[in-house]
Amino acid sequence: MAFVDVETTGSSPERERVTEVGVVRVDFDGDAVRIEEWSTLVNPGVPIPAEIQWLTGITNDMVRAAPSFAEIAQEIFDRLDGAVFVAHNARFDYGFLRAEFNRAGLSFTAKTLCTVRLSRFLYPDRSPHTLDAIIDRFHLEGEQRHRALGDARVLWRLLQRLADRHAPAEIELAAHALLRRPALPPNLPPDAIDALPHAPGVYVFYGLNEHPIYIGKSIDLRARVAGHFNSEYRAPGEMRLSQEIHRLEWEETAGEFGALLRESELIKTRLPAHNVASRRKSNLVLLSFDDEGCATLTRAAAFEFAQLGNCYGPFGSRSAVRRWMTGLAAEHNVCLKTMGLEGRRKAAHDGAPCFNYQLRRCRGACVGAETRAEHAARLKELLLPWLLPRWPHAQAIALVERNTERSQEQWHVFDQWCWLGTVKSMTAAFDLTRTAPRVFEADAARLAVQALTGQLRDRSPWRLDRVELAPNASPLATTLPLVVALADSARENALTPRQLHHDDLHAAI
Repeated sequence: MAFVDVETTGSSPERERVTEVGVVRVDFDGDAVRIEEWSTLVNPGVPIPAEIQWLTGITNDMVRAAPSFAEIAQEIFDRLDGAVFVAHNARFDYGFLRAEFNRAGLSFTAKTLCTVRLSRFLYPDRSPHTLDAIIDRFHLEGEQRHRALGDARVLWRLLQRLADRHAPAEIELAAHALLRRPALPPNLPPDAIDALPHAPGVYVFYGLNEHPIYIGKSIDLRARVAGHFNSEYRAPGEMRLSQEIHRLEWEETAGEFGALLRESELIKTRLPAHNVASRRKSNLVLLSFDDEGCATLTRAAAFEFAQLGNCYGPFGSRSAVRRWMTGLAAEHNVCLKTMGLEGRRKAAHDGAPCFNYQLRRCRGACVGAETRAEHAARLKELLLPWLLPRWPHAQAIALVERNTERSQEQWHVFDQWCWLGTVKSMTAAFDLTRTAPRVFEADAARLAVQALTGQLRDRSPWRLDRVELAPNASPLATTLPLVVALADSARENALTPRQLHHDDLHAAI
């Protein structure tokens, strides 16, 4: 086992660098235990922020003459090779070392045991599980806190203390649960999961060719993809998917809102074979009426923004609209023939009675017993709950998603309930408002509704702000903080006619 701690210049493995590495290597040979301690300062090649210097006590002067990570990468690799990587919040230390090894041209992977997770597993009712709290709880010696070797020693002492307090079977059970790695598909390399970040985004599974077989999203790409391959919980569909996967790709986003938008877009454009339910949603239709009162059914994606104030839906399919309107006509005595939904459309106003009129289930708009104006007024009132109202803003807006932990920012631009695209700056957002076509897409519109009506869960470190994209707008003056994480169930459930209910949309005005 290698008990490891690293000190760094910040929190991002991609942008920050390691300043110190401490390792306590413990090897067991029967009853014999060999312990070897080692540590070194590392020249990060960048200034250490003042607050980090204050926290760790490691100054720029101390690391100036220290070796770079590349110079000692092989030595560190050898000290960790073949050992279980034990660290407190292991994702942090392991992620930093993997990033540094990659920059040095080495590929490093190891089984990891996180002592935060171990503490939670053994003491689920005790909190917090910070290293300081654990030192106090178990009365451990904790000299040189926030120095790499000092913290690594604490972890070794913690494991010894746990071994004294718990039966071997308990420790073995905990270690087995926490060290268990997902059963990877046979055609993926062993380190395929390790390359994934613990970050929001979308992922794409491929088979033998360039056509994707599955597209998904998550707030934690690595955990979600690994979850597909958990042999204890794999459904039959997951098993088939696992056997077909030959490679995977992923794309990070600033937060979950961007991941939801991007997932929806990729599924509709690339049509992966295993996303059957989501692909069906691409056939959604909207209902509108011409000047003669005849119904028009149009695929939702083909609706231009100028029509959106005079249409209803969205509905799952053309046949679903017809079935629903047939039921509405029977219940409220409106005329299917007058609406062009019975017989030939050209015969909608020929004066002949409709089928329901002969059964006394129509008030007679087809034969003039009810005027077209009266019929249209009744129909408009009946359909009001499904009316898609006009855009509640004077111009386009951007929902600016910021990830404070990873210093990422994305501008999701909307106008007339149409998603114009996602860009990385205000300048690019304004360009979209001038050049992007306004094409209605039901899933994107629903996500915009959820964002603008506050139907979101607060989930740090993401923040979503609304910015009005008027020509002379000041983002500081027009920003409205919103909650940012969307409930998974809202994304996965099939759309019904009421999911874009006018009350929800009007609440955003």
